[in-house]
Formats: sequence, structure tokens, C-alpha cells
Amino acid sequence: MKQANRRDAAFLAGVTVAGMLAVLWGSCFLIAPVWQAGNTAGFQEPLPTPQPCVDPNTADIETLMTLPDIGRQKAEAILAYRTENGPFLCVEDLDNVPGISAQMVQTWADRLTLDPEF
Repeated sequence: MKQANRRDAAFLAGVTVAGMLAVLWGSCFLIAPVWQAGNTAGFQEPLPTPQPCVDPNTADIETLMTLPDIGRQKAEAILAYRTENGPFLCVEDLDNVPGISAQMVQTWADRLTLDPEF
């Protein structure tokens, strides 16, 4: 009878260890996506900072140069055009400036604003 109890105890110990190993093995697969290198699930990247709007009627050279594809020469051309012809009444008037195309103005559409006071 003692031998049967030992066998049962050994069997129960083996089953317990096997069960613990199965739980441990399974938890590795549940946790694995979190600790794997390169996994960004659950992590948010910071939002890009919005670019400030530019008013071509009041902007200086440095502010105009923040627009894509605008260097000092094109910024000076915008200022010269504004001085000679007055304020821009609509954003599309910018393509009248020498060196500025309608396509460039379209790419700036979300960055341009016109003050209604002008």
C-alpha cells in the first residue's frame, strides 16, 4: 500500500510539473508580442507638429521661407510683388508672382491663410 501511495504521489508531482510547464510555455506566447524587438503594438508615436499658417500679406522673408520650395529669392519676389500690386486678395493670386507656379500654390494650400482685414 505504501508503494501505491508513492507511485500516486510521484504521478501527481509529474502531472503538476507538466501543468506548470504548459502554463509557463503558453504564457511565453502571450507575452512574446509585447517584448519582441521592433514590436510597437500599444505604443503611440508622437503626432507630427502642425506647421504654422503663413499669411502672404503680412509675412516677412523668413516666414515665407518656411513654405516648401521657397528660398530667399522667391520670398523676396513675393514681397516685391506685394509691394508693387498691393495685398493678395486670394491665395491663387500668388501664382502671378514670377517664379511661383499654380502647382506650388496648391501644395501650400493647407499652410496659407489670408487675413480678412486686407
